[in-house]
Amino acid sequence: MVSSPPTEGSTISSLFEATRLGLSRLALGHADELARALERACEASASALSVERVGIWFISTSGDELRCAALYEATREACSSGAVLQLELLPGYVTALETHRVLQSPGEGDAQVSAGLRQSYLQPLDIRATLEASIFRQGEVVGVVRYEHTGGPRQWSSRDRHFAASVADLTAVLLEQATRLDVEAALSAQRERLAKAERMEALSRMSAGVAHDFNNVLTALLLKIDGVRFERPQDTELTRELGEALEIGARGARLVQQLLTFARAKVPTPQPVDFARSLRELTPMLSTLAQGRAVLRVDRPTKPALVSIDPSQLEQVIMNLVINACDASSVEESVITVRLTLEEDAICLTVADQGAGMDAATRERIFEPFFSTKPRGSGLGLSTVYSIVQQAGGNVAVDSSEGQGSTFSVRLPRIQ
Repeated sequence: MVSSPPTEGSTISSLFEATRLGLSRLALGHADELARALERACEASASALSVERVGIWFISTSGDELRCAALYEATREACSSGAVLQLELLPGYVTALETHRVLQSPGEGDAQVSAGLRQSYLQPLDIRATLEASIFRQGEVVGVVRYEHTGGPRQWSSRDRHFAASVADLTAVLLEQATRLDVEAALSAQRERLAKAERMEALSRMSAGVAHDFNNVLTALLLKIDGVRFERPQDTELTRELGEALEIGARGARLVQQLLTFARAKVPTPQPVDFARSLRELTPMLSTLAQGRAVLRVDRPTKPALVSIDPSQLEQVIMNLVINACDASSVEESVITVRLTLEEDAICLTVADQGAGMDAATRERIFEPFFSTKPRGSGLGLSTVYSIVQQAGGNVAVDSSEGQGSTFSVRLPRIQ
């Protein structure tokens, strides 16, 4: 028995079914993939319906605009996005989308087309017929899939209308996928933030306990050393060595203060401080720190730069950032640039070096306590900076890439 050849209607139905099946298999691995999936939906459905243009448009949150998320043009074989249509040019359009599953022009859609839309959009693009299927989410219209036929007249069949509606439904499914993925990503990020906060809290408690105990031991040791030095002033060699021991102890005391600052066990006493003056007074010491390792350039305003912060903690911030830049400066005669700038509501300090820079993994951890890439680093310098700046109501950030050096930026609220 010889089967009869397929009719034109059955061929079109098969094409529609194949296109629908292909679109139903679109799956998002990440919310960012939505745009590409919408482009593929436009391209596939333009081919199936043999139209020049297919666009997926969403109603803005304000409800006064249609914004194009994806637009495929068959002649150019290209996709675009970003076009905007004002809904005032489409009187009653949203209501029509809510009451009709599919609008078509010529047909029901004609009443929703204003003269302004014809002149600004339809006529310049030679659009002779449109088919528009509403995209519903949770019972509300959130957008539309527009099929735009150019050139000669076009009559839409019931198959065309059903196909357009099914593509709109598949678009709604993609939107749900993207929303779910966005929510999952946000929950994952929140869990990571909570876990990090818990780790930081545990480290803070541990640091405070260790710092207090160590401070007691260190204080007793330094008093004993100073007492021996006082008792035997005639022993020049011993006095010199004990003096060196006291200097080492003083460095240990500064480390304890960093631990206490990080743990917020040392209560700061904020007061109005001229950031520019503090930087000017520290410049000779900073130059000494950089000597032999880098050339220090300091740029500061002549006007007062008032911030509210504990003065000793502000010095810690400046010193730690410059020390970090010196440690990163491995190239002879590399430059460290310290710049203080006045912004409308903030004072910004940047410390830039010409060192080896950091990869992404290091940047993620650079402000963690006890994390250091230096062989003998304590891992407390930058975490102390972060803690001080946060307590003062500011923020600190780093811009760095491998081989390009690093720039640390500190912003503190400005007192007018």
